[in-house]
Amino acid sequence: MGVSPRNIPLDLILSDLHSNLHALRAVLRFARRRAIRRFVLLGDLVGYGAHPNQLLDKVRELRPRFMVRGNHDKVCAGLEPDGSFSLPAHMAADWTREKLRQDNWRFLADLPVGPQWVGDDYQIAHGSPVDEDAYLLHMREIGQAFDAFQGPLCFFGHTHLPGCFELDEAQGRLNWICLDPGVWFEMQPHCRYLVNPGSVGQPRDRDPRVSFMTFDPRRKRLRLHRIEYDVKGAAKAILEAGLHRTLAERLSQGI
Repeated sequence: MGVSPRNIPLDLILSDLHSNLHALRAVLRFARRRAIRRFVLLGDLVGYGAHPNQLLDKVRELRPRFMVRGNHDKVCAGLEPDGSFSLPAHMAADWTREKLRQDNWRFLADLPVGPQWVGDDYQIAHGSPVDEDAYLLHMREIGQAFDAFQGPLCFFGHTHLPGCFELDEAQGRLNWICLDPGVWFEMQPHCRYLVNPGSVGQPRDRDPRVSFMTFDPRRKRLRLHRIEYDVKGAAKAILEAGLHRTLAERLSQGI
C-alpha cells in the first residue's frame, strides 16, 4: 500500500526560540493540528525572553529528533563570556543564568555543537557549518559554508532571517531565494541548499509573526510558515521580568 501525502512524516525546523513561550505555544498548536511529531532545533533556545525554564521544559517534553546549541545557549549556560552582546542581550543573559533551574542549565550545557547530521538526509548548524557563531549574510562566507558541508542541504539559524541560498552546481551560480509562506519549495537535484527557517522567538525581517519551516525528506521539499501569536503577552512578560524595554518593543516590529 502506498503512503498518502497526509501520512508522510515531516520534520518541523525551529530556530532562535529565545525564551519566547508565547511563540512556541503557537508553533506547538500548529504541529498538533497537523500531527507533526518530529522536531529539529537549530539553537538559541534561551536569551532575550522572559520564560527560559518554561520554554526549556516544553522543549524537553518534545524529545527533539536533533538539536544544536546557539551562542545564547552557551552564554546563558556559562560556557562562554558575552563580550560581543549588546546591553539588552547582556542583561537578558545574566538574568537567564540566574533564573535557570539546575536541570535546565545542564540541558543547555549539554547541547551538541553543530554541524550535525539529521539521519542521512541533511545537516543542521546554528550559525554556519564552518563556525557555529558565524552569521551567513555575505557571499564570501556563504561560499565557504557550502565548501564546509557535504550533502544537498543544511539548515541554519542565527540571523533570524528566513530564506534560502541555492548553489546551482550546473550553472556555477549562487542565488538567494525569498520563500513564499505556505508554498512548497521543491529542491532541484543539481543544486545544494543553505536554508534559514527564520526565528520563532524574535523575527527580524520586519514581520512579527513566528517563522519556521517544515521539511519533507522523501519528496525533497520545504515550506516556510508564518503564524500569528500573542506578541503583547510576550512583550508584557519581558517588561514584568525587568528585562530591557527594547526586547519587548522589537517584538511587535519584527526587528
